[in-house]
Amino acid sequence: MTNVRKFIMMVASFFVVIALLSCTQLFEPKNPKVSVVLSSGQENGEKGVESFVYQPVLFGINFDLLKKSDAPWVKNIEKLEVKITKFSYKYSTGPNETKWATPTNVDKTVDLLALASSEESWLTFDIPKGAVILAIAFEVTQATVTINGAIYPVTIPSASAKIVLKNLNWSINEDGQVILSIDWSKSIIKVGTNYLLVPRVAYRWRGSLKNLWAIQGKISRSDGTPPNEPLLIELYEGETTSSTPMTLKILPAKKAGEFYLGKYKPGKYTIVVWKNLTFTYESTEISISGTEATKTIFDHGKTSATTILNLKY
Repeated sequence: MTNVRKFIMMVASFFVVIALLSCTQLFEPKNPKVSVVLSSGQENGEKGVESFVYQPVLFGINFDLLKKSDAPWVKNIEKLEVKITKFSYKYSTGPNETKWATPTNVDKTVDLLALASSEESWLTFDIPKGAVILAIAFEVTQATVTINGAIYPVTIPSASAKIVLKNLNWSINEDGQVILSIDWSKSIIKVGTNYLLVPRVAYRWRGSLKNLWAIQGKISRSDGTPPNEPLLIELYEGETTSSTPMTLKILPAKKAGEFYLGKYKPGKYTIVVWKNLTFTYESTEISISGTEATKTIFDHGKTSATTILNLKY
């Protein structure tokens, strides 16, 4: 009888071990899933969400500055179909451990006007738990515009086709969403009889987000009042302005001087603010001229992970 009891206990122990192993596998943490969602227009004010805007340096112009009468073709657009391809993301799982990854089957054609009232899922990918997304990149490779039932080809300047959103530092510990919001009404340009697409993209992380290494602040006039005119902001790495600016952004008067330039590695930077701006159309390009209002050299990330500048001119 004693031997029989031992055998039963051994069998019972065996099944307990198997059950524990099964539970361990069942409850083992899964890698977070990140989904990418496409929408049209720029959403602001949602609690717990930070918004950013990407603008190419070549056409670093904010079309909020242009009056509706300057772009009469926009109201006649019935469709603006774009093909978005080659999505990739850069992530890190530890110090000096970074790499780019590219999900498969990422080509998607969407009508940006149809997205004005809804969102559309693009792709979903897994990322190691605790990883940090440092950058994402994608391309807009084709586009057509439909006006009064007629379809016209849209040219995408090479400098605007590839969109790289850098310095994100999104710490991913749970499932979340990247919202890519393309403001179609401010991305389409007509020069003569030709249409150009310079994608103006707002991008957000829907979920918990750490605002590390950001450069932001406020610009005011010498008497402390907000600017009553649009300003141009240039950000350079280092203490000189002889190189190409890392960021070139128009700040509309309606922003009351508040700006966000993105996230950058620690170091010395130079910021230049221009006023009295004028815009000139030259063939397929837009040039901007102005008067220097203020220039500041500063340390970023030396005493704080976020740099907040208060500039006056």
